[in-house]
Amino acid sequence: MEYLYHRVPKNMVGTVLYPLNVLKVLYPVVYREHVAKYEGRSHLLLAEVPVLHCLWNDVLHFTAVEPHVLKETLKSAGVALSNQGWFKVPVSLVEGDDSIAFIYTREERVMPNALSRAKEYAMFSASQMDTYRHIPDETIEYYKDEVAAGREPLMFHLVAHILYKGTLETKDLEVVYP
Repeated sequence: MEYLYHRVPKNMVGTVLYPLNVLKVLYPVVYREHVAKYEGRSHLLLAEVPVLHCLWNDVLHFTAVEPHVLKETLKSAGVALSNQGWFKVPVSLVEGDDSIAFIYTREERVMPNALSRAKEYAMFSASQMDTYRHIPDETIEYYKDEVAAGREPLMFHLVAHILYKGTLETKDLEVVYP
């Protein structure tokens, strides 16, 4: 079985994962804590996801990179990742018309912040998991450069994002710790 992963939010209320825009209405305090990670990148909150006809913060974000692989890659670049848990989500729970893959093209790597170009979005397919699991060499170099500059790198820079337009009940999901 194939899996996607989503970090267990430190301040999660209940057992349902909600997109940011839903959190904004249901749990404004929790929303403010989560939206803070977009400081300096607020343009993303207005970025359109053309295939799903919604905004970047109207979807849940998943990765196909296994948490232990991500942790080891970050560690080798000098970044310490907390021992926070990750929901292990069977692909079958998100695969369908409401899920897509956002894959950074070479052009995006050269011209950042071009998130709404439709050619970078494709319907999510379990058959492409090997592509989605890949951590690009540019990402590893980025991690090292950010650490050298004294900054905390963005964990998923240039890594495929699996976007799901919906909510997700987590009470029956396994939580893994890298």
